[in-house]
Formats: sequence, structure tokens, C-alpha cells
Amino acid sequence: MNQSFAVRAACIFIAAASILAIGVQPIFIGLLTERLGLTLVQQSWTMSAEMCASIVGTLLCLPMIRYLGARSIGLSSGLLLLLCNGLTAWVGQFDHLLVLRFGSGLASGLLYSYAIYCLGRMSGPDRSFGILLFLQTALFAFSAAVLPIIAERLGFGAAMGFLAAWFALVCLACLCLPAAQLEETPVVRAPRGEGLTLLGVCALLGMLLLQVAIYSLWGFVEGIGADVGIAPVDIGWAISIGLLGGLPGAALPSLLGHRLGRLPMILIGSLVVLLSIYLLAARIHDITDLALAVFLMNLGWNLALSYYMSSVVTHDPSGRLTRLVGVVQVSAAASAPTLLALLLQGDGRQTIFVVSSVAILLGCALVLVMGAGSRHTPGPTPVNLSL
Repeated sequence: MNQSFAVRAACIFIAAASILAIGVQPIFIGLLTERLGLTLVQQSWTMSAEMCASIVGTLLCLPMIRYLGARSIGLSSGLLLLLCNGLTAWVGQFDHLLVLRFGSGLASGLLYSYAIYCLGRMSGPDRSFGILLFLQTALFAFSAAVLPIIAERLGFGAAMGFLAAWFALVCLACLCLPAAQLEETPVVRAPRGEGLTLLGVCALLGMLLLQVAIYSLWGFVEGIGADVGIAPVDIGWAISIGLLGGLPGAALPSLLGHRLGRLPMILIGSLVVLLSIYLLAARIHDITDLALAVFLMNLGWNLALSYYMSSVVTHDPSGRLTRLVGVVQVSAAASAPTLLALLLQGDGRQTIFVVSSVAILLGCALVLVMGAGSRHTPGPTPVNLSL
């Protein structure tokens, strides 16, 4: 069954907008810290509550697919996301904040995982995921620039209203989904074989490491800028400009597909992220430095993530790994702040940079192993580095 343009577009928008609060996490955590006076550890637990709930949401998605229609899943999750973010505007205590962020994370994880699952079942995964990340980056960049301005001029409640408005649009987009469950469109996949499935598993592991590296650091970018005396509004502009790095990172998969090879592009993207981690750790002095570091982070992140996702889908003969793409992404993003909340002592950020760097280096090593393994994949159709 051919999926209509409207359904594909709706899934792309839902996946992009459902994790908006996570995408502008540095700005969002900064606003919450200013309002409630959160310590570094409380900031970590706030991020952990939302991201751990996202894991629960992705896990709930799998059984819900069997029993509920697409529109029911989308609307129920979208309304919960809208409610929790709307109520955050009036939060006054830390424990209430954790409850609301847990609810928001639950809904965003379910929505994101389901939208990714639907896109993975459609044809053209390289370009679909590239377009998704392109739109996601543009939305994150715009919101990161606008949120601090709204908060400064109109207050915290208005800033939360801005986020809630996007989630209201998510609910409207869910109306474009069919009432019944989506049927799968045949996707051109690699030939069946044990080795190819192993490549899909390795791609999932690499994606997990990439997400851990990013989310170990992402929520603390605002604090890094504040430590060197950059004003909150300027930090918002630096992050907004830096987020634009995700546009070329996402555009390359959209335009090129897998013609240049997925593994080389994953490796290049990962090394660019590693460079950004170094800059954030040792080379931030002004708004230009911060914008450059965030730009490189998002360039490498989107480039590597898009090819990771399409590698999983392509090397998934049974279709089971495709269902886990959203679960793995959200699980990795959730585990990072949780791990940091347990490891952080005082206000030192050295642990953050160490965890992030080690995750990227392990991911690079795994990519090299995948490349070596692909050359020795048994079967009548050999697989080369272009995957």
C-alpha cells in the first residue's frame, strides 16, 4: 500500500516537533534554573526524569501498535504532551516539575518512536530521515533563538506557551494519520543473512553511543556559556546559529542517499562531534566560540545519525530492528543525564566531557569493526564499505 504524501509529511512533522523540549534542552534547562534556582544535580535529575520517561514511552509504543490505530496513538500522546508542557508554565516546586517533565517525556517518547517506526516502513529511508533531521534542526534553531527573547520580554509562562503551541500543532498533524494501523510499504533491503543482521545490530549500538555522547553534554551547553560570562540572550542566539549546522548535516543524506557510503559518512560525522566536544571543553571564550562548537556538534550529529538510522533499516531483513530505532535513540538520550546525575560531584564538568568523548571514540571503533566485517560478510552478494 502506497503511503500518501500527507501521511509521510505528518509523520516527519510529528517526529520533529514531539521532541522540541529536548531539542532546545540547554535553553529550557536554563529557563527552569533561573525560575526555580536548580543546582547542577537538580538539573541532571530534571533531564533524567524526562528522558527516562521517554524510554517508557518508546517501550509502550510497541504493544500499542498491535492494539490501537495510528490516530488513537498520536492524539492520546499529543494531548498528554500539550497538557504537561502547558502546566509547566505554573510550576513552583521541584517535585512537581519532575512529575510534569516525566509526563512530557512519556508522551514525546511514544510519539517520536511511533513516527520513526512509520517512516522506517516506508520507501526511501535515507531521504525520509534526512528530511526529518533537516526540519528538526530548523525547528530547534528557530526555537532556541526565540525562547530566551520571549522569556526576557514576556516571562517564563509565555515561553512555555510557545512550546505548547507547537505541541498543539502536533495534535493537529495526528489527525492526518489514518484511523487504522499503517500498512507496510516494501522497502529495498540488503539480502538476508546472519552477517547483515549483525551489521544492523552494530548500527544500533553505534547510534546508541552517538546519542549518549551528545546528550551527556547537550543540556549543559547553556551553563558552559554562562560560566564565561555570555548573556542568556546571546547564548540563545549562539545555540540557534549553532543548530544550523544540522542543516547541511541532514541535507547530505537527503540529497546523496548512500552513494558516498554510509559507514564513511558516519565516521566523518562522529569525528566532527569529537572536535566540538574538545572546543566546548577547552576553547569557549565568547559567543563566536560557542556558536562554532554547537555548529560542529550538530553538523556531525545529524550527518552520523541519519546514516545510522538508514543503516539499521537497510540491514534489517526481519523488520524487528526498525521498531527499536526510536527506543534505542531515546534510551541512550535518557541514560546519559541519569549516568551523569550519579557521577557528578559538585559543579565540576570534567566528567561530562570524559563521558561524551569516550562514547564517541567507542562509536568510531565500532564503525571500523563494521567496515571490516562488511568485507567478509558471507553470501552470494558481498557487501562493501558503501553499504
